[in-house]
Amino acid sequence: MRYLARIIVALTFGLPLMAAAQSPPSEYQLKAAFLLNFARYAEWPSLPSGSLKVCLYGRDPFGAALSSLEHRQVQGREVKVVLLGSIEQASACQLLFISDSEERRSATLLRSLAGTPVLTVSDMEGFVDEGGGIGFVLVDDRIRFDINNAAIQRGGMKLSAQLLRLARRVVGLEAGK
Repeated sequence: MRYLARIIVALTFGLPLMAAAQSPPSEYQLKAAFLLNFARYAEWPSLPSGSLKVCLYGRDPFGAALSSLEHRQVQGREVKVVLLGSIEQASACQLLFISDSEERRSATLLRSLAGTPVLTVSDMEGFVDEGGGIGFVLVDDRIRFDINNAAIQRGGMKLSAQLLRLARRVVGLEAGK
């Protein structure tokens, strides 16, 4: 069963970038693929017609990896990547990656987005414990993720059971029962 779960993770999250690259994908190429798949396995209370906005706030650690998501399809919508100039713009996003350059402001930022249908993601340590939606963690040089299900549900969103099962740790799962 554990072997099957690893194959599913590899196929779901790794192959799109691995097929496109000759050398092993970088950490942020993999994280960009994760972002795309988080959007595929999330439900928002309502999505605007047109595009699904994947936004970045803070210093850009992705480089070209994030822009490679442009024009991909998620839930019948074209992905639009937006680099935010201010946090006030974040409420127009469906998925928001908060860079670790914003660590000092992360608590204030998460409070301002609490209850909004914005799926927040970061690789800051303790992000989900602070109230963030999904937090990347490195375990034995592998990218894993934690989920704060209660924070996601407060925004009116829902993550698929498959995504919840793939998480290393789920905080606030009882909120979904």
